[in-house]
Amino acid sequence: MKIIKLNNKNTYNKLKNILENRNTIRYEKLTSTVKSIIYDVKINGDLALYKYAKKFDRVSIQRNKLKLNLNYKKSNLSVDLNILKSFRNAIKNITKFHKLQYPSNIIQKENNIILESQWKPIDSVGLYVPGGTAFYPSSLIMNVVPAKIAGVKRIVCVTPPSKEINHYFLALIKELGVDEVYFVGGAQAVAALAIGTKTIKPVNKIFGPGNEFVAEAKRQLFGKVGIDLIAGPSEIVVVADKNNNPKWVASDLIAQAEHDINAQSILITDNLKFADLVLKEVKKLSELNQKKQIIKKSLSKNGVVIIVDKINECSNVINQIAPEHLHIQIKSYKKLLSKINNAGGIFLGEYSTEAFGDYIVGTNHVLPTSGAAKFSSGLGVLDFMKRNSVVQINSKSFDKLKNDTINMSSIEGLDAHKMSVKIRQKN
Repeated sequence: MKIIKLNNKNTYNKLKNILENRNTIRYEKLTSTVKSIIYDVKINGDLALYKYAKKFDRVSIQRNKLKLNLNYKKSNLSVDLNILKSFRNAIKNITKFHKLQYPSNIIQKENNIILESQWKPIDSVGLYVPGGTAFYPSSLIMNVVPAKIAGVKRIVCVTPPSKEINHYFLALIKELGVDEVYFVGGAQAVAALAIGTKTIKPVNKIFGPGNEFVAEAKRQLFGKVGIDLIAGPSEIVVVADKNNNPKWVASDLIAQAEHDINAQSILITDNLKFADLVLKEVKKLSELNQKKQIIKKSLSKNGVVIIVDKINECSNVINQIAPEHLHIQIKSYKKLLSKINNAGGIFLGEYSTEAFGDYIVGTNHVLPTSGAAKFSSGLGVLDFMKRNSVVQINSKSFDKLKNDTINMSSIEGLDAHKMSVKIRQKN
């Protein structure tokens, strides 16, 4: 991990160098490849999906096996009951918190004018569930639960095909009540959800994390279909001082680094000796982890220790970074929190490890990355809904509004607008 010292004079330039290295994926290199995949799915439909399953996933998908047979859900699955219990606890907690996000409709009645703002669920959504080297049940829960609360009628899951179906995936599908699942992954899955094939009907909005091909496909198809966000590598900023446990802090940095070699772990502290202690613990703990090679590459490439003059005054640095995860472990965290505008998920106190947010506590772990916390929020119920405006005007209110509308349409040169008002005037 690199160590840099910040002061008022060098803060901007040094932070700029750090942040420019966050998103190392260069989507332009993928543009032509993904474009051709999307076109292939558009022209050839299911046949393209079979071809790419064999090419990329090395699995032969027969025509009748693209869609999950619902009998799988009803069969007895060989799963650890303790893990199943943890799934259920996570679903319960996430459901409880997300129900509080459900919006209220607004109605205004004034001067014989009725204005309404009505929230409605999106009709259909597609959820991309990563497969391949790993299965992340938490991501499935984080997407399905708010969709269900929003009232989405059709929830479609896609996941890369494999030679053996993951029983925990099937168990979780059963627990969440998802009835439409397809074994297709990569850019071709996103294309199928957006455009549709003979087997897969198109959806209105696509959610869920994936590799760079999935992200690029979402980018190219945005407009044809809605998307949640284009996710970059995971990132965390930990704020800690000499009064913290260096081993605990090190574990938080490592927990983020194990995601991906492009993940970014940043420690902000005001004590160089404490920083050295943390780095020693990082080295020790990394060696004990089965993903130590990924961790070492991630921390070597993107890991940073930022030394500031005053730990309580580092809000400017944090707001410029706008991290996906922010863990403030200093005792005076409330004072610092009040100055934080840009962060995806915020964790307060030394016991509030970010892992709780990833799995069980109830908040959503789908969060903005690569500085997107400056203008966006984490996933929630509202992302699965849309707002309709309703206007009701009677003859009395018409007379109060007509002149202003005629004046404004005249200044904009929209004569037909003006006419639509004038034609309703009483002689």
